[in-house]
Amino acid sequence: MRAPAWSRWALVSVLAACAGAAQAGEGRTRLDAFLHGFKSLSGAFEQQQFDETGAPLESSKGTVAIAKPGHFRWEYLQPYAQSIISDGKQLWVYDKDLAQVTVNEVAKTGPGAPARILGDDVDLDTIYTVAEEPTKDGVAWVALTPKAEGSQYTTIEIGLGADGVHGMRLKDNLGQTTVITFHDLVRNGTLDSTLFTFTPPAGVDVVHGQH
Repeated sequence: MRAPAWSRWALVSVLAACAGAAQAGEGRTRLDAFLHGFKSLSGAFEQQQFDETGAPLESSKGTVAIAKPGHFRWEYLQPYAQSIISDGKQLWVYDKDLAQVTVNEVAKTGPGAPARILGDDVDLDTIYTVAEEPTKDGVAWVALTPKAEGSQYTTIEIGLGADGVHGMRLKDNLGQTTVITFHDLVRNGTLDSTLFTFTPPAGVDVVHGQH
């Protein structure tokens, strides 16, 4: 089973020392501080998917690289090889095992896509309803609910530690939840521009999305 688009539009990629209930505005304060001056992010992730009952569906891991404006690379390494790459204009989803790449315009992903939180300059309060959630193990959580209809995810929860983004929980329209934990993150490091372009290897089937 292949993970859905960040999960497949993964997507990327957002973004203290105490446990218990969050102080008022703590999660939002940390999120705003992390986004302020944000230019790029790179590191590794682990991802788990759960069905509507909470039963595990799939676990995966890989690497992530995000750079403004609108550039990202979400690379699954285990249990299968899959790359989700965007140069800000086009989105490539390359499945190595299937020898297939799907190409779409970035605009088709919609305003509520999780990757836009980091990759674009967005007004969070215009696109989302923002709510504080409890702090756990030093990680303050904030929930973003897309205001527009038709978003893939009903809620995007972002966990932030004192040193930056810790993880995300994505709840989709089918009741499934994707939990992403980040580690070894580097904020505002130099990233090679070739990370955000893709040329299909010889013999790969290229499928274009709707225009």
